[in-house]
Amino acid sequence: MNRVALIQCRNCGKEVSDKAEICPNCGERLRSKAQESTNLLCICEECGLEVPEGMEVCPNCGCPVKNGGAETQPQQVKVVGVDFNKKKFKNLIIGVVVLIAIAAGSMMLYKRSQEKKAAEELALKIEEYRENLKLATTTMLLGASDAEDAGNLIKSVWYNSIYEEDDIKTNKYTQDYWGDFYDDFNEALGNLFSDSTFQTSITDIEENQELVSSLMKELRNPPSEYEDAYDAIKIYYDAYLSFTNLVIDPTGSLTTFSSNFNDSDSATVNAYNAMKLYID
Repeated sequence: MNRVALIQCRNCGKEVSDKAEICPNCGERLRSKAQESTNLLCICEECGLEVPEGMEVCPNCGCPVKNGGAETQPQQVKVVGVDFNKKKFKNLIIGVVVLIAIAAGSMMLYKRSQEKKAAEELALKIEEYRENLKLATTTMLLGASDAEDAGNLIKSVWYNSIYEEDDIKTNKYTQDYWGDFYDDFNEALGNLFSDSTFQTSITDIEENQELVSSLMKELRNPPSEYEDAYDAIKIYYDAYLSFTNLVIDPTGSLTTFSSNFNDSDSATVNAYNAMKLYID
């Protein structure tokens, strides 16, 4: 059975129940509304008495009251997850920065590698162009040299046939079996062009023209360093082509042929000397 705890009225001094709000003897109000709201009751586990919150010992049985005593401050719980996440986030940011730096470095190295590769390819292309330029120049020089020899022989046969000049190099073309000169110089020139050795010389000149033509195609679209050289070799090629064609198919009179031959020969030599500035 619950026992009633008694308190003393502060006005009249009489003992009254601690649950009483007003003293039955003098009418004094014993509890304020604030006290009523804050002085909650706890149940003593030993005797079952309702004990006001804040009492450490049951006034009936003297046993400790659970949750008794002054209101304790709630235990502060450290939220370790927040600190952990901050650290993790910081590490993540550092990792991202490192990856970006590595990626930027890799891109820079790749760019430099590509630039180096492009520079090497350009240098190789320029060197290859220079070698083709030299090859075309020397090939034309060889063809022009053969054409010069053949052209000089043509002039000699032509001249000796007309003026009946003896020459050990031309007699077999200008004279018959008995040593008489042919009446028509065209017959002498026909003998020359029918000669197997001379015909081989003409064939070599024609093949040289074909080779030079293919080399000139390779020289199209020159690098900027050799644009002037390409202009020079085109002039050389035109002079060479005109000179060799004149020998392959001689036309006109002896005078016109000789004049054209000499002019073409000089133009070819001059063009070659101009080209040497770019390949030496």
